[in-house]
Amino acid sequence: MNGSFHQLTTSAFMRASWPFDISLTDEQDMCLRDYANELRAVNRQFNLVSRVDEAHMKDRHVGHCLALGERRILPGTKVIDWGTGGGLPAIVLGVLFPEVQILGVDSNNKKTRSVDLFARRLGISNVHTWHGRAEVSQAEAHLSVSRATAPLETLWAWHAAVALDSRQIKDRGVWKDGLLCLKGGHLDDEVAALISAHPDLLVERIELGTRTSDPYFATKEIIHVSVPAS
Repeated sequence: MNGSFHQLTTSAFMRASWPFDISLTDEQDMCLRDYANELRAVNRQFNLVSRVDEAHMKDRHVGHCLALGERRILPGTKVIDWGTGGGLPAIVLGVLFPEVQILGVDSNNKKTRSVDLFARRLGISNVHTWHGRAEVSQAEAHLSVSRATAPLETLWAWHAAVALDSRQIKDRGVWKDGLLCLKGGHLDDEVAALISAHPDLLVERIELGTRTSDPYFATKEIIHVSVPAS
């Protein structure tokens, strides 16, 4: 991210208005707010997210992705965002973790072009895109991310096809290599289907409703899938 892009100082009140208590610099805070505004403006042309939630772009879309900042992603990590849409969560992760390389994948060319536009306008140099179907991607990744794109079993298949050898990460404050998803609704059957097909996998579920007072997130979770340490 371009260090000279933002010069404004954020007040404690503004910082507290995000739905999750994630540590942000003033520059990161303002960049994420600018992104929400850019996303809202471009959405009127390209329908990147639901028009119903357009008034809640900051909290329910950008803020939702901000929950992934609960843990760190190691510098040098290669990340793929499957079905990146308008850059959710690719752009948010790019702001949070400037030393991580992020590739947004989407079969809709208007959406990948929009992500390129946002990255350019916001001065985010570590986010790039690839236009095409996930099944034929030849990229490489330590970590795959997704927000409401596909069932867990499908997402794991996409990740497994491009996964680099898993690193042994023991720090509990760091996301381990694997699949990291933002999902909502009743997920028990979806998780059970993944475990049935791949009984060796580790699946961690983090309920977001316990981390914010916003009722919108009451049924939403972070789901983290990884391979056991050898």
